[in-house]
Amino acid sequence: MTVNSKATFSSVSDITGALQNILAHSQVIIPDLETQYPISNTNYSAFKLDYQNISAIVTERQQQLDAVSYEISLFETVIDSINCIHRQLVAKKNKITQSMNSHKRLVSALWRLPAEVLSQVFAHCLPIGHRLLPASEAVPMLLTRICRRWREVALDTPSLWHRLSVGKDWQRRAFCYEAWLKRSRGRPLSLELPCHKNNWTELRSLLQPYINQVSSLSLNFDRNAFQPEVMISDFLALEELTVSLDCNNLVAAVIRFLSQPPCTLRSLTVMGVFFDMEYASTCNPAWAHLTNIQIDLDEPSAFPQLLRLCPNLSSLTMYTIFDAMEDLEPFTHAQLQSLRIVSDDIYDDDTEYLNLFDTLSLPNLRSLEARDIYPWPHEEFKAFLTRSKCPLESLTLGFEVSVTDEQRAEYVALIPSFRVLVNEIPCIRGCFA
Repeated sequence: MTVNSKATFSSVSDITGALQNILAHSQVIIPDLETQYPISNTNYSAFKLDYQNISAIVTERQQQLDAVSYEISLFETVIDSINCIHRQLVAKKNKITQSMNSHKRLVSALWRLPAEVLSQVFAHCLPIGHRLLPASEAVPMLLTRICRRWREVALDTPSLWHRLSVGKDWQRRAFCYEAWLKRSRGRPLSLELPCHKNNWTELRSLLQPYINQVSSLSLNFDRNAFQPEVMISDFLALEELTVSLDCNNLVAAVIRFLSQPPCTLRSLTVMGVFFDMEYASTCNPAWAHLTNIQIDLDEPSAFPQLLRLCPNLSSLTMYTIFDAMEDLEPFTHAQLQSLRIVSDDIYDDDTEYLNLFDTLSLPNLRSLEARDIYPWPHEEFKAFLTRSKCPLESLTLGFEVSVTDEQRAEYVALIPSFRVLVNEIPCIRGCFA
C-alpha cells in the first residue's frame, strides 16, 4: 500500500475490514507459568532449591517478557496509526460539513440579507422594555454564537447593547460588563444598578467612561444601603430615573439625593415606600422640568403640593391613602394631561366625600384613571369638569367604583367626546404598570 493510497476511502475500508477479520480470529494465549517452586510460600528453608534451574527459569521469563513487550509496542504503533487516520477522517468530516453548510447559506434568504437589515432583525429579537443581563444563552449574547457573520453584525449593532442590568456579583464579570458598554458606541444607555452598602465607588469606576451616555437609570436600594452614595447629579444626560426601596429607613436619605437631579431629568418613578413631601422643600428648581412622575404619596394633600413643585408635569401616577382630607386651596395646573390615582378602599358610610376635585382645575387633562375611590364623588367630579373645561377623552374606573348610566350621560353632556371605561382587573398596590 503506498503512502498516497492511505488517504483514499477504499484503503481505509480495506484496513478496517482486515483488522476486523484479524481481531475476530485472534486470541492471546496466556502461557502456563507454574513451576515446581511454590512462589506464594515465603518459607524457602523448607524446600531444596536448585539455583541453576531457577536461574534458567528467570532467563526464560525475561525472554518471554521481552517478546510480549515487543508485541505490545507493535500494537501501540498500529493503534497510533489508527488514531491518526481517525483524526484525519474526523477533520475530513468537519470540512465537508462546513462546506455543505456554507453552500446552504448561499441559497438562504437570511444569509443574503444586507447587514443593515440583519441588524434590524436582531433588534426585534430583544425583549421589549427590559434591561438585559449578559447571559450567553440569551440575546444579544446568543446572536454572537451562531456563526461568524452573525457575530460580526451583532457586535457592530450598538442598539443591541444600550440596555444593561448590572448584577449583584458584577465584580466577578467586570470585563464582560465593560465589553458590553463599549459596544454601545456612544448611544444613550439604559441601566439598572444594584445599590448596596459602600458599592457605589466601584460601580462608578465601571461607569465613568460612559456616565454621560446614561439617559435612563434604575436604582435598586436594599436594606443594607444605609446611606445612598449615588449622586444622580453625576449623570449629566439623565432623562429617566426609577428608584426602588425595600425599607423605610432610607426615605429621607434618598429624597435628599433626589433633591439635586440634573436639569435633563424628565421622568421620575419612586416605588417601595411613601414619599413624604415635607422633604420636597429641599428639591431644587430642576424638579420644575419633570414631565412624568410615578410615586407613592404619604397623604392626598401632597398631591397639589407636588403639582406646584412640577409646573411642567404632563403625566402623573400616584398611590395614596385617601383618608379624610383638609380643605384644599384652589389650584390650577395647566400642563397635566394624564392622571392616574390609586387609593385605599373607603367603605365607611360616615366618611365624608373626598374633596380632591373640589378646588382643582386641570384644563389640559385628557385621560383620568381612578381606582378604589368609594363612594365616587359624582357631583364634585361634574363641577371639576365644568370648572376645568378640559378636553377629557377617557375616564377609567376600577371595577369597585360604581357609576350609573345616568351619571355617565351627564359626563357626556358636558364633554361629548368623553368615554367611561371600566377596568375589571384589580389594581395591585404599588404597581404602576
